[in-house]
Amino acid sequence: MIAFVMIELLPLCFMNSRGMSDMFRRFFLCGTVVWAGFSTGCGEQVPVPATSKARSEPTEQAGLNDGTSSGSMKPVDGEIPSATTSIEMTEINWNELQTMIAEHKGKIVVVDVWSTACEPCMREFPNLITLQKSHPDEVVAISFDIDYAGIKNKPVSYYRERVLKFLGAQAESRVLHRMCNTAADDLFAEINLDSIPAIYVYGRDGALARRFDGSNASYEKQVVPFVNDLIR
Repeated sequence: MIAFVMIELLPLCFMNSRGMSDMFRRFFLCGTVVWAGFSTGCGEQVPVPATSKARSEPTEQAGLNDGTSSGSMKPVDGEIPSATTSIEMTEINWNELQTMIAEHKGKIVVVDVWSTACEPCMREFPNLITLQKSHPDEVVAISFDIDYAGIKNKPVSYYRERVLKFLGAQAESRVLHRMCNTAADDLFAEINLDSIPAIYVYGRDGALARRFDGSNASYEKQVVPFVNDLIR
């Protein structure tokens, strides 16, 4: 390459002024060739950058930096935790609930009527779990959700996700979970109920012993002391 440059520069000594412009053009071209040769490492192949497709494709290592593996990714926000998929929550009406209660004669049955649209309900709900854990052999606790509002384009299944999400965040328990498939307003009229939370306590004979609703729906002040008396 250097010899080529020297050969190109030799005529400079013999050029007149009119040939100078041609000489400079040839000198510039020669310099460009020399620079290209050195920039490529004297004949080495220039590495080709990765394509955008290769950079965007997921790999087996995805998730390792955040403590997860490719087979166990963190749940997306708002997604139901996998633990909630094991919660059994069947859909029944009030009459079917009464049949269910009758099957547990000999024990105290506590039914908590609640909804995720009711903040006092959700504050009291953990107390149902505590009550059941305190008397595992004496008490059968039933969660009876009434989120279903009867809206035409929102069937019972529409509300399952948010109900299960709430239940999945509670302490593990033996509480039996049921979801009402009757619209809430219709249920209120059917059982003559004005507000929730409402807590129904059934005696060992299967008959309703007492209903706590409105300002009386407090486990600590009303329900637990009443249940303890029935047990004694």
